[in-house]
Amino acid sequence: MAKRFVVVAVLVWWAGLLTFTNASECNRVGDCSCEFYDGRGINLRPIIDLGGQPLHANDSSGDAYYFSPCQDINYTADDNKPDITSNECLKGYTLCKYDAVHHQLVRLGELKETQFTSDDGLFLSYIKPNHSITHVKLVCTSDKKSYFFPDSTANVTTHLLLFSPYACPIVIEDFSKPSTGTVLLIMLFVGFVSYFLIGATVNALYLGARGIEMVPHLDFWRGLPGLVRDGAQFLQNGCRVANRAPDPDSYDAI
Repeated sequence: MAKRFVVVAVLVWWAGLLTFTNASECNRVGDCSCEFYDGRGINLRPIIDLGGQPLHANDSSGDAYYFSPCQDINYTADDNKPDITSNECLKGYTLCKYDAVHHQLVRLGELKETQFTSDDGLFLSYIKPNHSITHVKLVCTSDKKSYFFPDSTANVTTHLLLFSPYACPIVIEDFSKPSTGTVLLIMLFVGFVSYFLIGATVNALYLGARGIEMVPHLDFWRGLPGLVRDGAQFLQNGCRVANRAPDPDSYDAI
């Protein structure tokens, strides 16, 4: 009895741990939107109007960062500097850095690379193999505007901060709509229930059926297990009819 109690307690603890872990995860459902397990979500699209200027942040070293979280763009305010030696961001970027030391525009992230990660907060993460790792922490604010700031840089990892009202989890209509599969299952369930209720009512009122005889198409439902069994055997035989003794009532036996 004690062992059973311990096993149940461990299972309950494990289920609670999984629920807590999943609660902080935000699954990507769009280019710049994600959804938590409870149906709430983050949608950053309103931060920048289509065709608008990217968010811009400068740090104390003279480097600058340009951020367009929901679309790839190919322009920055530093494009026309005469000392620019190379410009990767002309190819299109979501996150771009102006390197003041080497006078370069370096592409840190693209829209297709956007990941939502959770580690003491929610982040937009961009990982370039053997190149750079950038995390943009999403900070919920009550201010109507969005603000973009550099945070810290260590080796190849850069941390940035995005303060925005659109970083606050809300229930979004598109996220709340059931999936196509869910709608089909609901329709199938309602169809089955309606079929049995209407069929049973017709059999009882118009045919005088009682008990199990009220079930519509009773002969079909009684024979369904046998049909399923025959279908399974047919598939097991490689879709070939099994050799067996003919049924005395079949055409071949005549």
